[in-house]
Amino acid sequence: MRKIFVAVSCITFCFSLIAGAGKLCAQENASNTDLKQEVNSDKQDIKAAHQAMKQNAQAARTEEKQLQQQIKDAVASGDMATANQLKAQLKSTHQENVQEKKQDIQNLKAQKKELRQDTKGARRAGYPPPPPRPLRVDRDNNPPGPRGGPGTNWENPAGPAGGPGASPDRRK
Repeated sequence: MRKIFVAVSCITFCFSLIAGAGKLCAQENASNTDLKQEVNSDKQDIKAAHQAMKQNAQAARTEEKQLQQQIKDAVASGDMATANQLKAQLKSTHQENVQEKKQDIQNLKAQKKELRQDTKGARRAGYPPPPPRPLRVDRDNNPPGPRGGPGTNWENPAGPAGGPGASPDRRK
C-alpha cells in the first residue's frame, strides 16, 4: 500500500512538473512574441514619422518657393510695398518651418530611443538570438592591392595577381 502511494505521488509530481514546464514555455513564447511585436511596432512608427517628416519638408519647400516667386513678381512689377510684406511673410513662414522640423527631429529621436530600449529589453530576455560570429575577421581595414604598394593588403599575393578585387574575401 505504501509503495502504491509513493508511486502515485511520484507520478502526480512528474505530471505537475511537465504541466508547469509547458506553462513556462508558453509564457516565454508569449513574452518573446510580445517583445517582437513591440519592436516591430516601434520600427513602423519610426518609418511613419520619417515619411511624415519628408512630406512636411516638401510642403514647406513648396510654400517657400511660391512666396519667393511672388516676391520676384512683385519686384518685377515695381510694387515694393507688396514685396516687403511678402518678404516678412516668407521670413515668418521659414521660422515656423524650421521650428516644425526641429520638433519632428526631436520626436523621431524619442521614438528611436524607445526602439533602442525595447530592443535592449528584448535582447536581455533572449530574443532574438545573437547572430553567429564570423569564423575569421579581416581587421586591417586596407583595401586589396599588390603587396608593398599603396593600399596594400596582406592577403594579396605579390605581382599582377594582386590589385583591386583580388582579396581572398572577394575572388573573381
